[in-house]
Amino acid sequence: MKLLAGLLLLTVATSIQAQAWKVLPKGVRIVGYRNVTTNKITANFNEFGGESPLGAQFRVDMNTFNQMTGGFDIPGVDPNQLVLGEYKVDAEAQMNVHGTGFGWGLTDRVMFYAELAFYKANVKAKIKRTEGNTYEDIARQLEQDPSLSQQAIANILRNMVDANERNLQSVITNYYGYKPIGNWHGTGYGDMETGFMTKVIDKGVWGLMIYPGVVLPTGYQDDPDILQDVGFGDGQFDLFAEAASGYVFNDKLSFGTTLRYTYQAPTTKKLRIPGDRDFTLAKMNEKGSFDVKYGDKINWMINSTYAVNDWLSFTPVYRFMYQMPSNYQSKHSDANKYLAYNSDKLEHQVQLTTSISSITPFLKKEFLLPATINVNLVKTLSGMNVPNQSRFEIEFRMLF
Repeated sequence: MKLLAGLLLLTVATSIQAQAWKVLPKGVRIVGYRNVTTNKITANFNEFGGESPLGAQFRVDMNTFNQMTGGFDIPGVDPNQLVLGEYKVDAEAQMNVHGTGFGWGLTDRVMFYAELAFYKANVKAKIKRTEGNTYEDIARQLEQDPSLSQQAIANILRNMVDANERNLQSVITNYYGYKPIGNWHGTGYGDMETGFMTKVIDKGVWGLMIYPGVVLPTGYQDDPDILQDVGFGDGQFDLFAEAASGYVFNDKLSFGTTLRYTYQAPTTKKLRIPGDRDFTLAKMNEKGSFDVKYGDKINWMINSTYAVNDWLSFTPVYRFMYQMPSNYQSKHSDANKYLAYNSDKLEHQVQLTTSISSITPFLKKEFLLPATINVNLVKTLSGMNVPNQSRFEIEFRMLF
């Protein structure tokens, strides 16, 4: 199981106006830069909405061992009672993202934009044994039977190799062919987003903007042979449509909201073929071609901006995200179900943005350059199959 399954990707936004429906005037351009730093992520929100460690916790009994190695049964021994050990993977992840964006007003109603992010990810993972084996306990039970066969089995148990951390790591690398579980560092570009923002209604105090766009698969993809890596893209094209609206109450207070629907186009991937829903490790030579349709996504955001003066404003934001279940198609019918199991995602986030902007003073001819600096504090409050994360963002935007 991937340690960071479902890690959400971070992007840089290009919209600069407090009014959500506004676009750049014809001929005006904007460039933006955003730096995003997450906290050390150590937990996920699981399928039930509760917190669970980022790393896996698992128990290896004889049944599991036979799945892992094609091992053997010991006559007269309950494979559920013969425990090789209990383990956990201590894991934490942290990401730093540098995003750049560009926009250009093609007309007074239509604006082109594009954005791309560069990721740096650090993952620390270490296997720890939390409970030992039960060889000696079962051997003592067998010795209560005076038969030679039971005595022999007891001796076999006492001489079995102990499944310590090193031996378990050896099974993962030598038997399954995965890279060792340990620290991983990755850098690379994410998926690129581009589109056209079109202002369709502008009544001064309220309006509506719609924009279609596409997400291009330019990002580093998850490696099926590394258990603890992070993909910066998911390897297929996305098509989306978004609407933005809002209302200006007065010079101090305004409201904005956006709603986006993203269609994730089908793609074909070569993946490992899991043999069990809850035990997804598979040998390197057990790979197959899967037609993958990741679940479509719905994103909704609502905010309210309070302007202290022409220079300073504060914006609290609420964000909602839901991703529908994914679908896998191949000749491996059981694997299709195992991979699709529990693949939907849900997230609730809050954000507080502090903005210092010279745009209004520039329009009043009180400052030379129109630019904005935003400081964002973001926290995931709850969710399902997403990381429990906080992040700090600082962004700079300038018009010219």
